[in-house]
Amino acid sequence: MSSFVQIITAPTADTQGAGLLLHFDHRRYFFGNLAQGTQRAFTQRGVSMTKLEKLFLSGPVTWQNVGGLMGMMLTVADALASTNSQTEAQNKIRRETGKAQLSLVERELEVFGAKNLAYTVATARHFIFRTGMPIRAVDFDVDPRIASPEVDPEKPDWEDDSVRVWYVPVAVAAAAVAGNGMPLSSRKKRSFDMMTESENGGVGTGAGAASTADGPAPTEDRQPAADNAAADDDAAYVRQVIDSMFNSDWRPDSFVESKLHDVELPATVFVRNEGGGIQRYKGPLPDKDPDAPNIDVLVRQPWPGVRFGTLPPTSRSSTSLCYVVKNKGRRGKFNPKVAKELGVAVQDFKLLTAGQAVKGKDGIDVTPDMVLEAPIKGSGFALFEIPSRDYVQHFVDRPEWRSEGLMDQVHVLYWVLGESVFDDPAIQSFIRERPGVRHVVMAPDVSPNMLAFESYAALLTTLRRIDPDRFPIPKFNNKFRDVASTTTAAAGSPPVEVGRTGMRAKYLPTFQVVDSEVVPFPRLEEALNLDDEIVSLAREAKRKVADPAFSAEVERAEQDMPNRDAEVIPLGTGSALPSKYRNVSATLLRVPGVGNYLLDAGENTLGQLRRMFGDEECRRVVADLRLILVSHMHADHHLGIASVIGEWHRLTSSSSSSQGQGTTADRTLGVCSPAQMQQWLREYSQVEDIGLPRLRFSTNGRPATAEALAAGGLKRVDTVFVEHCQGATAAVLTWPSGLKVAYSGDCRPSDKFAAVGRGATLLVHECTFDDDKVEDAKDKKHSTMGEALGIAEKMGARRVLLTHFSQRYAKFPLLDPREVVTEEDTVDGEGEAAATATAAATAKKVKVKDQVVLLAFDQMRVKLGEFRHAAAFLPALRLFFDKQGE
Repeated sequence: MSSFVQIITAPTADTQGAGLLLHFDHRRYFFGNLAQGTQRAFTQRGVSMTKLEKLFLSGPVTWQNVGGLMGMMLTVADALASTNSQTEAQNKIRRETGKAQLSLVERELEVFGAKNLAYTVATARHFIFRTGMPIRAVDFDVDPRIASPEVDPEKPDWEDDSVRVWYVPVAVAAAAVAGNGMPLSSRKKRSFDMMTESENGGVGTGAGAASTADGPAPTEDRQPAADNAAADDDAAYVRQVIDSMFNSDWRPDSFVESKLHDVELPATVFVRNEGGGIQRYKGPLPDKDPDAPNIDVLVRQPWPGVRFGTLPPTSRSSTSLCYVVKNKGRRGKFNPKVAKELGVAVQDFKLLTAGQAVKGKDGIDVTPDMVLEAPIKGSGFALFEIPSRDYVQHFVDRPEWRSEGLMDQVHVLYWVLGESVFDDPAIQSFIRERPGVRHVVMAPDVSPNMLAFESYAALLTTLRRIDPDRFPIPKFNNKFRDVASTTTAAAGSPPVEVGRTGMRAKYLPTFQVVDSEVVPFPRLEEALNLDDEIVSLAREAKRKVADPAFSAEVERAEQDMPNRDAEVIPLGTGSALPSKYRNVSATLLRVPGVGNYLLDAGENTLGQLRRMFGDEECRRVVADLRLILVSHMHADHHLGIASVIGEWHRLTSSSSSSQGQGTTADRTLGVCSPAQMQQWLREYSQVEDIGLPRLRFSTNGRPATAEALAAGGLKRVDTVFVEHCQGATAAVLTWPSGLKVAYSGDCRPSDKFAAVGRGATLLVHECTFDDDKVEDAKDKKHSTMGEALGIAEKMGARRVLLTHFSQRYAKFPLLDPREVVTEEDTVDGEGEAAATATAAATAKKVKVKDQVVLLAFDQMRVKLGEFRHAAAFLPALRLFFDKQGE
């Protein structure tokens, strides 16, 4: 058996945490921060996640540390489902040919972490649901060796057939804890789903409405459990919620009977036909027609998780988890010569190696210790996460470090540190006192801010060679600190080095450091090499846009266009899950003199911002956010929202902040979203302070609240229910200047959306599939390129940005938008025939002579007044991607 530890992520702008993969032949374990971007890092490194079974999360439970967990759980569960689906298809063929059936894979994913880990997973019950793969989330919230000093420190807190794990909680000094339960120093600085298509055909209009009744009610102000029995009940309730999310027997064809007026709308409603079959109900609904008949109907059984109400309250915790990890070791080497001398039969050798006694010559008992060398002790590593200096004293005082037996054969100490922690005298002393082990340090002020996703960085560099004004070089810095010089002042000093992605340490069969796997710094200059024909087309485009006649024509055509300096920046243009070349959905809109806006915020949106703008400019961009729109509850559209809001709160609550509107005392942020997102933010805010009281909510599908409009500096926000999943909406944002931006979210083409967005300055529309995949688009309730352009034409949008491409198009959807033939079969939410007919009548095609269409790339930037400039480079871009496919 072989075993090694590999660094999967180290701290960078787009991989905030440090993560270790512990590899055994039959199983994988993860230790460290499951930060946003971790899943994409696995993909970039070509490391499979299919054998991941145990995740041990270090540090405190914050979105910075666990923000990648939700996406990882979905991916691992989907991988298992895909494997079993293929096996079932094979078994169908095998049954027909009389062959034996193949076994389905049964696997459980367990996640361990500090207090509030299980609670955090349970908050996702409204948007995460899978069947067939049990997932357990376990809080290590008891300090085992402090609570029970008599416990043998060499007894592990968790073990299986391969590893033993000790967890070590590290707390902050009492004087360093703020009122929110967090250290004061931290204040510085896809999918099958039961979310069925919407029945609601209404339009949430943008005129300011009172917000007192808008959105879900605030979480009930209850105190956490007062005694152990109540705490156990709360923990059991949370476990039940999580079990319902991942281990139920729910089926999409499970229906429950109800009276029509008792159905919670929007919902898909069915009735039984005369033959006893089930068909969709197409009659009037009580939310539109109070006189609708109160007949017997059928509705799908809701997800098990959504049937749970408010979670039990919890309290914040700053406790950081560290780990000591050892393998089980192995038996000593078998000595066959001695066994033969003792008269043991050859066939009994295997019994001795299995630990059994056998008979030798003259009937003597031969025991394993007589023929085996001394067993090889288990070896391993430790992971120390110290978020700030507030934790240092408690860390160095832990009793575990004084246990020789526990720390014996621990060959590597991985240090995951906050800023300036490495320089703390107590930490330096701790390192120097342990010269016999290898110290690997990872920290923001130590590690290089290297490009974690070098494949896309190389692509972006090439695109910049073609069109430098639209494709910026990502911000990075390959310099790292010389940590060895800090701790090698005397002879016999310990080996100290900076942890780099790919670094490996073998533990079985023997300990060995492997430096050959370290990921090198990307050589972006190699991406600058281009075919001469492409270079020629790019130069031709540059000459065209530099021509005064071209500029004069653009000025003439756009003289009535409001906010021509507004800039649209796609941060994530892929669907479902992150890939090497596309992150998941997020689009930034910057309106100079007004503020910034996010249209959806998929996982690692903040990382994309940091990589694109660099630290200083990113802080300005985030601090100037005015409103975030979440179109629907699919995870790939909002798993980054907590970190963005939390960062906005941190930046704008600082006394030094001067960004954006108002003073720091009255800064607010608008959030337009489904009600379930607001409930999630309220629940998660019990785990971490993300500035909930400063958010101004507006619920999609209802009139926009005056408070959200004021926070966003907007005149209107109109939301339209569309066909995708339960509560999915498209939205139209209108500014006092007349700027009008329409955003489709995910949907089938909608005439109603086209009508509400009529005359939009900019349309950002999903384009998940090429036109040859129209049946896929209908099945998955997305749009093709032709359908998206059909809506653009009906809407009369002057500028169009197509985004949200299927990840099957690794780099670029190979279609020229100017050559697409559009279809006429646009649709809206079901069960609204009259409303749809009215909308369709008003959504006539509007000919717009200066309509310009662009395809989105991650971290591309284009101003509304420069769409024509960008379009001039399309021939060069098209040729580049054509040659990439050759």
